[in-house]
Amino acid sequence: MSDDYSKKIEKYFSDEFSKAERTAFEQELAEDTGLAKSFAQRKEIEDFLAVRPGREKLKSEMADLGESFFPTSYESTAKRVPIRRRLYWMAGAAAAIILLLLVPNWLNSPPTYQQFAEHRPLSLQERGTDVNDMKAIETAFNTGDYSSAAELLNKYLETQPNDLQAQIYASIAALELDRVEEALTRLSPISSGTSIYGSTAQWYLALTYLKQKNYQESRAALSKIPADNYWHTKAQDLLKKLPQE
Repeated sequence: MSDDYSKKIEKYFSDEFSKAERTAFEQELAEDTGLAKSFAQRKEIEDFLAVRPGREKLKSEMADLGESFFPTSYESTAKRVPIRRRLYWMAGAAAAIILLLLVPNWLNSPPTYQQFAEHRPLSLQERGTDVNDMKAIETAFNTGDYSSAAELLNKYLETQPNDLQAQIYASIAALELDRVEEALTRLSPISSGTSIYGSTAQWYLALTYLKQKNYQESRAALSKIPADNYWHTKAQDLLKKLPQE
């Protein structure tokens, strides 16, 4: 807001305009979009202050805030500022203070499972199972129907327990359904084995621990993913964001 706008708007809301000046100001409002925008912003505050509970609460809070952030020694020498202008300034100061307090916490908040849960599409190889059943499993998982996918995968794994790819995707479905212990049970033996699915299991094991906020175990799993693996870059990114314990 320009200083010229601010002065005019302050005079308007402080009722310092003459009738002719008020008419001219209202005409300028209709022609100057910048002034109209600044006026609308100020009017929102005025409308709030017009409601007694909100006004009294804000006055009280701003008075307390003022004692903390604005020296009282200025009051005897400074020019008296209208109450509306003081509240307007204090509201802006309060918003800035709140922003300064909240933004660092937001930026420093620990990573979450949802931020890193990227699931590659499921494509099962046919292993003596009805093609329609395989298609149903793939469709359920790839469309995010994890409840159906988990049920179908569990049924499939009853007859194909050595299908490690299916075991991993069953663990992912379990994770999405917050069945964390089930995911750990499925992933742990695969992650410690020598199959081609070992690093993928390590990645999802790390995400499982992340979901539990067990950052130490998550870090340990991530550190075992080799540099030439698909998940390595993501693992390094997550490692940088994990809290130090």
